[in-house]
Amino acid sequence: MVADGHKTDSPATITYSSVVSRDSVRIALTIAALNDLKVLACDILNAYLTAPCREKFWCTASPEFGPDRGKTMLVVRALYGLKSSGAAFRSFLAEHLSDIGFTPTLADADVWMRPAMKDDGFQYWEYVLCYVDDLLAISDNPTRIMKSIQSKFSLKDDKMEKPENYLGADMSEMYNADGDLCWAMSSDKYCQALVKNVEADLEKKGIRLPSKCYTPMSSGYRPEMDCSCELKAEGIRRYQEMIGQLRWAIELGRVDILLETSLLSAYLALSREGDLEQVLHIVGYLKSHKKMRILFDSGYPKVKGLTFIKMPKRHCLLICLKREEIVLH
Repeated sequence: MVADGHKTDSPATITYSSVVSRDSVRIALTIAALNDLKVLACDILNAYLTAPCREKFWCTASPEFGPDRGKTMLVVRALYGLKSSGAAFRSFLAEHLSDIGFTPTLADADVWMRPAMKDDGFQYWEYVLCYVDDLLAISDNPTRIMKSIQSKFSLKDDKMEKPENYLGADMSEMYNADGDLCWAMSSDKYCQALVKNVEADLEKKGIRLPSKCYTPMSSGYRPEMDCSCELKAEGIRRYQEMIGQLRWAIELGRVDILLETSLLSAYLALSREGDLEQVLHIVGYLKSHKKMRILFDSGYPKVKGLTFIKMPKRHCLLICLKREEIVLH
């Protein structure tokens, strides 16, 4: 059941519901690798319906209510569709996390932490990251945290397992150069779907993606010097959609197309045919360069002394200038 929240007045209370940032997720996964912590994910079942409704709503029971048809029903749960349901669930979840000893971090209110200790006496912080009803628990014993959450909320299929996908990104574990197990993030599945959708759209027009795209942008192309014809409304719409898709791919880890996408993003309002060709070139590049991951490496960089060139010692002359003698040109 979904309420017609668009037909109701906005409540006086705050309806905004924050979510954990992707940067916080990456930092937390790096902390997990540095402290040899385990990571588990879960999804709360029928999340909004677990929280009490913060607004006063009623409805008339429709035929699917059977013998109660026509009765006046008071809404007591945060139905999907109501303006305050997201905030109501977040508040309800935050209250439970606070009850089991977690406090929100100052940097991100959706990253919760509490002190903990390993069996060998090592003291650390364990974390819960909240993206609405998708939770990540980072701890030496994350199952204990998940069971505490499960005591209040039902989990989808009662699953609490290592994350394979979070916030649209593919998650996996891999070893770094030091042999330490770390987490990695990639946008492989998203990019495959992106390429497939673009190719299907181009096929209707009898066009193919460019091949042999060795770099994200054609060599020598300068968007500020492009004098090709301006796109019409339909072309601009398609251009803007594809730029948005490429931006999300960057958020999920494809930093190799960041510069080129940023340059082309400056022409969303007035796009040209040459700009659209370059966006298709980037998609062609993604098609031919599929496997890329970001590793949240817990290792420390090893810098060899031979990298630096030894210079002879020289005498240095230190000149002190009084404040009133400094002239800025």
